[in-house]
Amino acid sequence: MKKYMALTLAAVMAVSGLAGCGSSETEGTNNAAGTQSEAAEGTESAAKTGGEEGITSTELVITYAGSPEIQEREYIMNEYFRAFEEEYGVTVTVDFVAQADGITKIRTEQETGNIVSDIIYADTANIAPYVNGGWMEDISDVVEATGSTYTDMFDDVLTKDGERYFVPNSFDVYVLIANVSALDYLPDGLTREDVEEGITWEQYADWANAIAEGEGVGKTMMPSSMTSSQLLYPMGGMSLAYGGGFPEFTSDGFKDAMGIIAEMAAGNAFYPEQDQYTAVTDPMNAGDVWLAYSHMAPAGTTYNAAPNNFVVGPAPSGSAGVGSTAGAWCYGIQKGAPHQDLAEAFIEYIARPEVNYDFCSNYGGAISTIEEVSDIVSDDDVVMKAGLKILDTANIAGVPSTEYSDWNAVKLLYGDVFNEILSTNEVPSDDYLAEKQAELEALQISE
Repeated sequence: MKKYMALTLAAVMAVSGLAGCGSSETEGTNNAAGTQSEAAEGTESAAKTGGEEGITSTELVITYAGSPEIQEREYIMNEYFRAFEEEYGVTVTVDFVAQADGITKIRTEQETGNIVSDIIYADTANIAPYVNGGWMEDISDVVEATGSTYTDMFDDVLTKDGERYFVPNSFDVYVLIANVSALDYLPDGLTREDVEEGITWEQYADWANAIAEGEGVGKTMMPSSMTSSQLLYPMGGMSLAYGGGFPEFTSDGFKDAMGIIAEMAAGNAFYPEQDQYTAVTDPMNAGDVWLAYSHMAPAGTTYNAAPNNFVVGPAPSGSAGVGSTAGAWCYGIQKGAPHQDLAEAFIEYIARPEVNYDFCSNYGGAISTIEEVSDIVSDDDVVMKAGLKILDTANIAGVPSTEYSDWNAVKLLYGDVFNEILSTNEVPSDDYLAEKQAELEALQISE
């Protein structure tokens, strides 16, 4: 695992996600522990709290710019944040908001001087406004004091002019997940072990088509809902696997990748209701989908709920190898945080390798950003290991959302291309793709 820490990504600016890229659905305010009577005992005399001298704050307020799935939220509220509360004898209050709402919220706090939030949690696709707006504290010394070794993969986004404003907590890539029932339709010569080691996109397409023919209905999917669309990330990863770029629509590599989608469309391999979903979790859990190229967190959620029912492997490879987009989820301290002392203690808490490993394991097997966690990962961490496997040789790109005036508009362009393929069962014409490229370039922010 330590090998991945040396990787550098030119212009890594998000995913999710991952991704992971988070959902944009707005969530309400939640208190991390419900009633906090037990945790609050003794906090009025907290000159020495949790073994740390000088911490007098009794509440930490976190703006969590993302919408975790139900089981993820239960974990972070009932275990991840709760453990911090119990150690320091404090209360953690969490406001779950959509990414755009998080930016608006902190901008308003900074402009009005009414600073409420101490800690900001956001993904790398949405961090630029916080950094460029001057809303965050330089936490370089705080992070250095933790003693943990963080990857520098995302430093182009998280640092500026030598100062660090966010620390990455986890990151993820795309992996293959299949229902074990799908193994009956593997192309000749392939075995479960081949899936776990890595198959090609051509083999993936043959497999998807064989499933559809045998079952009488398509059981592979792309997360093709255009609401909070995540479709461009797997399409971008496929393009990278064939030597194409991301985002872009006219390279030979992109067109070769779209040929794989067209082959599956012609074979009626796609799940008929895939346009209702931005993630594979629900249809895979229900057994409606048997095969997918998925963001690690949704795949991990499905696998961890019923590991005997699924097989997980690295992303399929194309002519240029394995391709994937990648992004990180990160924490920072807001400038002027009312509970600065406790916020710094929180940054130390999340930097502990055992805490970070526990978080990544409970978030579907996300990849740790801390080198020391490599000593904890075991063979039982199936999803995490599948993601790590592709990092040795993969073509990985970040998501340069800050280079475009409207990233959602970029997402919709990918949706246009995908739907054009579904309607024709063919790779779109060069003229069509050139038109989409022009629309993409019109969205770029000029220097």
